[in-house]
Amino acid sequence: MRVHTRPGRLSAIVLIAATTLPGLAACAGEAEAEVVSAPAVREALVDLYAGGRAAGDDPRDAECFADDLLERVTPEELRDGGVLDETFAPRAEKTALDRPVAEAWTEAQMACSDFVEQSTQAQEVLTKGRLDAGAYETCLDGRLDEKTIREATTATLMARLDDPAVGELSVAQSECSVLSVARR
Repeated sequence: MRVHTRPGRLSAIVLIAATTLPGLAACAGEAEAEVVSAPAVREALVDLYAGGRAAGDDPRDAECFADDLLERVTPEELRDGGVLDETFAPRAEKTALDRPVAEAWTEAQMACSDFVEQSTQAQEVLTKGRLDAGAYETCLDGRLDEKTIREATTATLMARLDDPAVGELSVAQSECSVLSVARR
């Protein structure tokens, strides 16, 4: 069956199509500009997570973290949530993350690394090797549960340093460090 259109109606349809198609093409161009290289974002997250430890250290925790985080949130969510800038590179300035991204970050971090072990390594550096690592780990294990670590990490990423979990974690680390450093 053939659909008949009056010449005036056909002109209107052609005019609408002619004015709309460039706009649609522009939208398509914008959508293409938003396509980001997942491997590039992953590499950026590995470097961001590893920080200064990347040189010479085992990158497995950082790689695990990046993979786990990208399974939980998209690069666009990382951009909108405060981790990446508009070019999908890590933000140069520190910023508070939004709750969903902070929670995803915390879950990925806890899935891929041991908080007590990382805290112990940091304290060993801060105390210039005077820390009794075993005593520190035992102390932290006795003072902190997984829920407190999770809440403190999420709150810290959201720049909510007044959260009670952040205070509890900070006090535990300080006290355990004092109790575990060899006296001279």
